[in-house]
Amino acid sequence: MSKPITLFGFAPSTYTRSARMACIEAGVAHQLAPLEFKQPSHLALHPFGKMPALSHGDVVLYETLAICSYVDSLAAGELLGGDDALARARVLGWCSVAIDYSYPALVSPLHDERIAAEARAAARAHLETLDGLVDEATFLVGGAPTLADLMLYPMVEFAAGKLGASAFEGLPSLLRWRAAVADRPCARQTAP
Repeated sequence: MSKPITLFGFAPSTYTRSARMACIEAGVAHQLAPLEFKQPSHLALHPFGKMPALSHGDVVLYETLAICSYVDSLAAGELLGGDDALARARVLGWCSVAIDYSYPALVSPLHDERIAAEARAAARAHLETLDGLVDEATFLVGGAPTLADLMLYPMVEFAAGKLGASAFEGLPSLLRWRAAVADRPCARQTAP
């Protein structure tokens, strides 16, 4: 690959962080570029005014899962789970959990600094559900990180920053998984 990809977004965004983590994990050169939020230049990259967006030569993509899949295809293609159909299905299942359930439970309601008690309780309940789903493998789908880990981790870390360490008390599987991902260069290099 002759030219690095450009990711447009803000570093604190959980989805931008996921895309950056995928680039680092896959060994794909990239640069992070700011965007003029919801301005015409931003909407030209992402018609729904979200982030991140990717530009790579003539390729322009939006939506984090599509971006991460593209990044994976530029590398060894192992972030989607390699050649195993069941592993790929499990990776995509976890990505859906992150997008459809974890973001609405752990990120959206916690943006407000005046977090309501019910939002805290709902976030804790969601963390408990995740703890029950995490198995004994090092990562969500086996012994190596996948897009599943890269999609979910920034959301869990955002919640940790808003709720504090006590929100993770009694959640040993989730804590073990968080520590494994936190130890990866992609997590350290993208930490807020």
